Formats: sequence, structure tokens, C-alpha cells
Amino acid sequence: MQQLSNTLLALSILLPQSTSAQTNVGCDPSCPPLGYESDSSHLCPGSTVDVSAASRLHDICHPLNSGLAAVSNNKLSFDAFKKKGHVTVIANYYTGCEAGRRESGVYAGIAQRIHDDTNGLVNFVSSLKGGGSCSMWAGTYQSDALSMGLNDGVKPSTMPLTVSDESYDLRDHFFTPPFPHPSYIVLDENLEVTYKSVGPCCGYSNYYACTDNVALGLDKMLTDKIYEIHDKQLRSMDETTTKATPTTVMTEPTTAAESTTTTNINQPFDSSGCQSTTFSEWSACSKTCGDGGIQFRYRVNFDQTVETQPCPSEVASTLPECSEQCVIEFGNEFDITVIASNLNSPRDLAFHPTPGIHLGSYSEGRTFHPNEGEELWVANGYNHSISIIASLGTEYQTTISRRDRGYYHYMNNITALAFNTVNSSPRNADQDTFNYFALCNDNINDYVGSKEPNYFMGPTLYDTNTVNNPGKKNTVNRAGDDCSDPADQCFFLHADMLHEAPACIGIAHDPEVETAYGAVYWAFDTTGDNSGYDGGQLVKFDFSQPHGPGSMDHSIAAVRRYPEVKLYREDGNSDQQQQHAGHHAGMVVHPTKRVLYIANPGKGTVVAVHIDTGRYSRTAREEYPIFSNRLPSFEYSIYECVEQEDIFAGGLDNPSGLVLSLDGTKLFVAERGGRIVALEVESGMVLQSIDLSPLGYTSIGGLTISPTTGALYFVDMNMNQVVRIDAAQVNDGECVYQSRVNAISQSALETAQTQVDVACGENTFSLTRDYSCQVDGTIPNGTLFEQVHTDTGYASDNPDVQSMAGMDEAAALLANRTDCEYDSELNLDALLLGGFYCHVCLPRNYGSSCDAGGTCANVQWEGFTCDNEYYVDFDDKNADAPSLMISSLHYDTTYPKNSKLELSRGVTYRFTIRTGAGQPVSIGTVPDFSDKISLAESSVKSLSSNTIVTNGPILLTVDDATPDCLYMTSPGTQSVTLIVEGAKECPDTSNIIPGDDSNSGVPGDLLPEAKSSAEHAVLYFGGFFAVMFVTLSWTISY
Repeated sequence: MQQLSNTLLALSILLPQSTSAQTNVGCDPSCPPLGYESDSSHLCPGSTVDVSAASRLHDICHPLNSGLAAVSNNKLSFDAFKKKGHVTVIANYYTGCEAGRRESGVYAGIAQRIHDDTNGLVNFVSSLKGGGSCSMWAGTYQSDALSMGLNDGVKPSTMPLTVSDESYDLRDHFFTPPFPHPSYIVLDENLEVTYKSVGPCCGYSNYYACTDNVALGLDKMLTDKIYEIHDKQLRSMDETTTKATPTTVMTEPTTAAESTTTTNINQPFDSSGCQSTTFSEWSACSKTCGDGGIQFRYRVNFDQTVETQPCPSEVASTLPECSEQCVIEFGNEFDITVIASNLNSPRDLAFHPTPGIHLGSYSEGRTFHPNEGEELWVANGYNHSISIIASLGTEYQTTISRRDRGYYHYMNNITALAFNTVNSSPRNADQDTFNYFALCNDNINDYVGSKEPNYFMGPTLYDTNTVNNPGKKNTVNRAGDDCSDPADQCFFLHADMLHEAPACIGIAHDPEVETAYGAVYWAFDTTGDNSGYDGGQLVKFDFSQPHGPGSMDHSIAAVRRYPEVKLYREDGNSDQQQQHAGHHAGMVVHPTKRVLYIANPGKGTVVAVHIDTGRYSRTAREEYPIFSNRLPSFEYSIYECVEQEDIFAGGLDNPSGLVLSLDGTKLFVAERGGRIVALEVESGMVLQSIDLSPLGYTSIGGLTISPTTGALYFVDMNMNQVVRIDAAQVNDGECVYQSRVNAISQSALETAQTQVDVACGENTFSLTRDYSCQVDGTIPNGTLFEQVHTDTGYASDNPDVQSMAGMDEAAALLANRTDCEYDSELNLDALLLGGFYCHVCLPRNYGSSCDAGGTCANVQWEGFTCDNEYYVDFDDKNADAPSLMISSLHYDTTYPKNSKLELSRGVTYRFTIRTGAGQPVSIGTVPDFSDKISLAESSVKSLSSNTIVTNGPILLTVDDATPDCLYMTSPGTQSVTLIVEGAKECPDTSNIIPGDDSNSGVPGDLLPEAKSSAEHAVLYFGGFFAVMFVTLSWTISY
């Protein structure tokens, strides 16, 4: 950790001084925002709020029990304001000392004034988020209005209605990022947008930079627009109806149970109706075998409602042992089937929710069958790639490997991956992240060991949908163009990345449907307690609005740390645990129970976390000063008082993979050493286990389950395999188990929960809550928004620095830096932010740079080109003399007909063939011409389906065994001569037209030589027609 401290000290020296001048950067009120014109999710003037957004309930944190007819039980839906003559105004704010805080007081003042002046026809709502106490901040805004002399010196009391927008739902529906903030929207009586703009404090660096005089400009701006629509609506109404319409109505008194059913953590609860001080009798023990589980007792009281204790020993001693039973996923007996081999230290695996949507029918010169079988994605740690097993279990099954061009940061030692599989949410199609996946990297950002780590590392998000999103650049070629050409080699292009979980070994998608984008993931950060590898914690990542391919903007996100959920790698000290880098820890969210199960290898347990609990405690920026963005729209918080079972299941040996059964009743846990255990979800007890170690599987990583068959799959890191478990039913096929849950205890539990929650409010009763837990909602210090990662541009006040719109000015100066040493001052993150994919200091291996021996050239912000890569097209403009047309992006050249290419030894050349069906291409030598075979026959033979490519790559490795002269040929065209380094002369073939009998007597057999040698690499023929492997004395791959 001394190394981390030194890194932070060096970075903190570079902190910029706070600016006080308005920059106006990022304050363009255009709607949709510039660059998002095709995104239908942006609510702009003329648009109407959709039914889903209008009907959603939002928690009001202040004022409580306002008496407004539109507010029921302190919950609000905008449908309540869809009435004749009504106007609704919504403000977009963040907590803390940012510039919008200055405007919020003005907004509170004009809200109360206009609401009263219009007899309640105009209502005001604030979206408040970012941490802290919502009610405290809302009250502060009303006090600010008083201090600024607004509302005739009367403190606002009933307006505005402040929504606790913790899930960012309100913001993401009405102020879809990157629309600036502070910002405002005005809706008419039909909930149609009539006005949307930003406030006068937008662009100021903080609360102190924007003065009262500037903020007061909001008064005229909003007042004019509000009364414009208000007066227009009044004129269209019948005067009698207008006078008779009361809008501010006190509701009838309600009971305590009725008045507060919200789960909002900041909302105080009137507990006058639940004052019992007497506990019930202890319940029966919760389990029917083993240690008996726990007992509970309760009282109808908001404080210390429930107490628990272990089942008494005198009762437990009478219970039977928990013998193993039978679950259908294992059966009475089982077999295994190896699905894929020769992987590269596989760590995790997951089924793609929509097979074929990424690869389509044809990619990288290969044919796929998207409608056949399932699709399994595997994370490889050693070569930083994803292996896609397409058409799983069918005759068409095949595997393709894919990675990010910047794998050294975005896919460095992948250890876990998870898909968003929620396909039935009510989200806007342009916002829904269904089919996205996120991955975790067990790395502290050392660029594959080439750079001193700076801990700026976390989960990476990718959109896999390429078939339905042509041109979006979810995959790209080397140069950064959309990988839509079926011949191109494709690379992932990340949709977002956050940087608050270095050395992450587990990740799970949250299947919630509350957020607008559904991009919420939970991660296992092994360095979370700031002690290196000794202990970690749970972190929640809400990517909110992913920045999308090609951008670096991380300003819209919410990251929450849960330090009470203590997580550990394998047992051992720090040095020993570092040897376990890359060992997977499974995580899975139960979709209905809302419980996150986490493998905790260092403790031999599974932890169960109730993820909808926990309360904001304080900002995380002080204790964890490395984070993705300094702007207030990037939330980085610490949450406490989360409910958890730290030992949901214990006695496990290095638990790794986790997966739920399809019906959610069983949790499968893999032990790294080879055992897989089936646990009952309701009790946490073992139902059955199997041992795979006798079969050689002693490094099991991730587990997954087929969504169609229910079969279990796992990866083994050392065997480099994906394996399926095949349940073999015997004994007449009977395979059943009895629940370990005591029905008497369960019935008492349900009765107690209902009784308490009715009397005291929803979710008051909990077996896992620490009722004594208290948090202090610390106000974020404005200086903590000064990000320490300054030398990369991540701390810039200019949001364009992290987007395609611009770049850090200093980054342009990095092109010629050569101080690439491990401990040099050059920060490689700055290279990525500056748009460098090719740089002398960036790692260049594992296939994400040029092929072996090639030299790259950077294409700023887009990608890179290679001097050993060529494109081959068919030119038939001259019908009498069609030809092969060869071009190079690197040299920006299309070579003239009859050109000869010179090849160097020790280099692998990539020829991307794009000639299409009917015009196959092959490369071969010119052997001695034989009178026993005609030229026409030899030409046809040279273009047989075993040796040709029509759409895809030919990889040619030129070494000492490669002949001096090679020829590229295609039917009906003149061959292209490839001269290998050291060759003095090659036979003239300019007049040879393959397939033309008039060439008789001229050397023209263009078959590859068939001399075999086991010392050399594999010849791979692929493409439109067939795939085969042949060993030759020189390496050429089709």
C-alpha cells in the first residue's frame, strides 16, 4: 500500500485550482443534445410524457403530508397533474455544494409564490439525488429562499415537492443525460413539454462561483415561460369551470398504516401506532435437521422489532443429521461432456440472452448459424479475450475469440462477466441495456505488467448487439470503422467503464426494473478496505446512461460502496493471495427475493445481501480518492446499515462459481478444488454435492446454467475446458428432495411479518436488520469533487475532454513520449484519454495490435493501421481485364494493376479478402509445370474449396522456410506477385490468366507446396466454403 500512497501523493500535487469563471461548456440547452439527435429517449418540447413515466410512483421526501390531493401517502405520479388548466414544473438537482445549489433556493421561492398565486394550478417538483438526507437538503433549499428575500419574505412550506431520486429514475426520464444541469422542464395540462432549458448557474464550478445575482436570473426565466402556458390554458377554459376548480385540497386524516407505506430510507416514520414493548414467545427452530437454524421473537414496535438466537442445543440435539438427497441437475448419477477445450485460463462463463445478435450469419470470414442452439461466452484470463461458443451442442458448433483493442486496460486479466438478461422491462428501447454485458478485471491497472499500477480500474461495459445496430460501432476493425464488412477482423469497443473496483473478481447484473437503463451491476472489489489484497468489499455500479462507443465521458454514473459487506480472496497473506490473482468469485442476484449471493473464498462462505437495504452514510471521495469523474452528476458514496447474512452457507473450501436453478429454489456453489454443492435457497442447507476432482477438475471457476435445458456448465482454469454436467437418472428416474425449512417456523414468520408491517409500515420486519445501526448523512465537501487523477484529463472542468467532441490539450503532446519505463512519469491512462491506440509505450501483444512483425500508426481517437495488413477487392470495371485490387490503409494507397508487393521475413501479413462469392482468392507458389496436367486444370485445382477465401482473412507468415516467390490468384484475373525478402527474381506471370486455356505451356499452377514439416505452424484455410488444417513448411492461414 506504500506504492498506492506514493501514487496518490504524486497525483494530488497536480490538483488544479478551482475555477470561478463561467465556462458555458456543456451548457448547450439543445434538445436532443448535440450528437444525440437520433436518440428517441430525450424528452423535448413537443413531446408528451409516456404512460409508463407518467404513472410511476415517486417518493416525496419533503414536505411530508403536504395535504395536496395529488400526493397520496407521500408518493407522487405525474398523472395526478394531467388535469385541465394545470402546469407542472420539474427541476433537476444534485446534493452538495455544486452550482445548482444556488439556484435551488430561487426555485423554492418562485415555486411557492406561483403555486399560491395560481390557486394550485401550477405545481413544482424537484428531482434530488447524489447522497445525503433528501429531506435535509430540501429544507435547506426552502431556507435559502427566505435568506434571498423571495416569496415576500415567507419561507416556502408546501412547494416544491422534492422527490428522493436515488435510482435516478426521474432524471433519466425527464432530463436524459447528457442534458446539462441544473435544468428545468415545463409541462402543460396534457403533460406535453412546452419548455426545457438549463439554469443560469450551469457551467460554474461550484456553489461559491455562482452568485445570488446570477442565480436570481432563474426567476424571470421560469416565470415568463410558466405564465405563458398558464395564461394560454386559462383562455381556453370556460370561466365558470376555472373559478369552480379547487386544486389545493386537504385530504382526510389517515391511519399510521395508511399514511406511510414508502420504503424511502430518508423519510421519517410516525410510529405512534406501533408502541408495543412486549416480545412474543420464541418461535420454533427454522430448520428440520442439523443445527436447527435460528429462532426469532418480535414485537409490534419500530425500534428493535425482531431478535434472533441460534436454535437451543437441547432442541438441536434431537434433530436428525442433514443427509444428502437428490436434485435433478445432478441426478442419482451424472456424466460430464467437454464442450470446448484449448481455452486460455477460462475464469467465468455465461449464456448470451439472444444468440446470434452479435455474430449474425457471417463474421470475420466465417459462417455462423444464429438460429441453431444456444450461445455461450467464456472469459479467458491469460490472453484477455472472450471466446464465443456459437450454436452450442449442434452440428454447427464453433468457437471464435474476440477482444478489445485496448485489452490492456479494458480487459486485463478478465475474471468474471455478467449479461443483462432482462428482456421484458418497460424501458425505452433507446435506453434499455438488454444484451449488454459487464466484465471484471483482476488487475490494479498495470497495463499487463508494463506500468506501475495506479488502481484506476473497474468493470467494463459492452453492447453486444451488432446485428440490429449497424453503424453504432459496438464492434470495430483496427482502424476504428464499424465492423460491418464480413471479411474484417472485429474487436469489442466498450460502451462504458468505471474505475472504483481494482482487482475485481466477481460481478453480477441486477435484474431491477426501476432505473431507466438497467445498467446496474454488483462487484467484488478485493482492495476495498484500502489494505491491498487483505480484504475487500461489495460495490454497486450503476452506469446510469452508458457513454456509448467512442466516448470517454464518465460523468453520469452512481457508485456505492458497502464496507460492512466484508469480502476476502483465498486464505493466506497478501503475497500468497496475489498468487491467486484471477481466481473467480461467483455472484448472483435472486430476481424475486432481491438477495445477492456472493462467494467469499477467504472465509469459505456464501454471503447473502439484501440489496434494496442500506442507507447513505457519506461521500466516498475522501476515503477512496481515485474515481471516474469529478462532476456532481457522478455519485460516489458509502452506504451503511445494509442487511446481510455473512454466513448464509459455511464450511466451504474456496467457493468460486455460483448460479441459481431456473426455478430459483436452489443455489449451486462450486468449490475451486472440484466439488459442486446444491444449496436450498430457503434454508441455506446442502441438498446434494458431487466431486469432480477424481476427473482432474481441481481449478473450477464460474458456473452457469442453460436457460433452455437447465443443465449446469462450468469452466476449469487449468484444464482450459468448458464442461457440461449431464444428470443420469436411475431408480426409475426418481430424484426428489425434502425441504429443510420447518413449516411451523415459516408460518409463524409470515404471520409476524404481516402483523408488524401493517401496524408499523412496509418492510419494518426483518430477520437480518441491525435495528441499532445509525448513519450520519455527511454533507459532501465541495473540494472532494476535485478528482486526483488530474494528469490524464479526467479532472477537467470541460466535459468534452472525456468525449468525442474534444480531447485533453496536453494529450496531443504525448505522441512522441518515449519514457515507457515501469516507474516513469508517463501515465498510460492519459494515452487512452488522448485517443492513442498505437503508441510505443502501450502493450502490443495478444493480437490486439498488428499481427506479428507489423508496425502500427495511430489514428487519433479512432484506432490504428498496420503496415502488414492489406485489403484485396475484385475490380471488374474493365470487363475484358478484371483484376485483383490491393490497398493499404496504412500507406493510404491502392496499388496499380501489375504491382508487385515486397514481403519481409519474420512478419505475418494479413490479406483481408473482400472479393465475394464467385471470386475466390488463394496464395501459392509456382512449381515446375507438368505436361501431365493442363494449365486450365491446374488453375481450377488451385482454387478448390479447400484452399480459397472469398470473404475473410488470409494470414501469411513469412519466415526462413518461405519460398522466394508467391502468387495471389483468382479465376479470370491476372495473378499478383508477392516477392519475399532476398529474392533476386520471380517468373513473369503477368500474362497468366487462371482458367484460360490459352495459357498452355506457361508456368501457372498456383497450388501451395505440400512439403510437410512438424516444426512449423498450422496452415488454416477458412472463409466462404470450408475450414481445414494442414501443416506446411511455411505458414499461411486462410
